Amino acid sequence: MKPIIRYVVGAIGFLLIWLIVAIVIGFIMVLIFPVPGNRLPVVGIGGDWRNIPGTVLGLLAGIQSFRASVRASKKKDEK
Repeated sequence: MKPIIRYVVGAIGFLLIWLIVAIVIGFIMVLIFPVPGNRLPVVGIGGDWRNIPGTVLGLLAGIQSFRASVRASKKKDEK
């Protein structure tokens, strides 16, 4: 696969992984620490203290996903 295609696929994968992990961890944080009152919790990427762990973990998971998709495959030596 050409390098530019790998970077585009890596960038799209990075954003998807980051968003999915941030939302899942955000829901877990809302279950552990409920929002006071009858307000609707906003989960995902944001500045609320409940969203910070999901944002950071999603960022790290997205970076790993990007690096894995951009890395060129190693060819085995044939004898």
